[in-house]
Amino acid sequence: MRITADQRIAGYPAVRIRQLMRETVGRSITVQSVRVVLQCSDSDAASVLNNLEKDGFIESVRGGLEPSTKGSALAMATAAPPLRRATASRLVADLIERARALNADDRWAYRVGTVVVFGSYVRGADRPSDVDVACELCPRWSSDRQRLQEQVRRETREEPFRSISEWATWPKLEVFRFLRNRARGLSIHELENWIVQNTEHQVIFKYEPKASENSYQKMAAEGDARFRTVGLRS
Repeated sequence: MRITADQRIAGYPAVRIRQLMRETVGRSITVQSVRVVLQCSDSDAASVLNNLEKDGFIESVRGGLEPSTKGSALAMATAAPPLRRATASRLVADLIERARALNADDRWAYRVGTVVVFGSYVRGADRPSDVDVACELCPRWSSDRQRLQEQVRRETREEPFRSISEWATWPKLEVFRFLRNRARGLSIHELENWIVQNTEHQVIFKYEPKASENSYQKMAAEGDARFRTVGLRS
């Protein structure tokens, strides 16, 4: 989806409503959250919610309001000029190389599991509005070691966190930032069901552990099984 600088949605600039969608994807949108993002009154926030629901950007889910498929698409929308096809292809190739480099570096708390591209680029547009990419992230370690590594990543961040939410999600958020690499026209988000189920998409990267890693994990699992067997016999 592409929006323009002068476009308005629910009475506000489209780029501000896009920000609202980005900050509420996956959770409920309330009068308070609208008021905070748009810096408006409670009555204006209620009016925005009504208009967004009427226009199909949000929908009722278990008694609350959440971004719809259309709202999630708005969250990923760009206001930048369309890309050339060759530029979009280069962005995809560079992203795959960064995913491989990140997966090979155990300092990160997460690996890139699957990357899919969808939107106008997959549909074959000569001038795609942007490159929409969704990534599945996988914990690199297990249990206590994973929690420890996530805390290490938070402690090594040079800038202060702006909120508790940013602190909590930082080990994943920094991966998305690294993958995007500030590239104009590249929109990266976490892989969600609606993307796979409701959009035309293509898998462009899938992490496959090396044979040695698979063998080690199999041996470790067999060792755990033998340990449990011995414990039962004793």
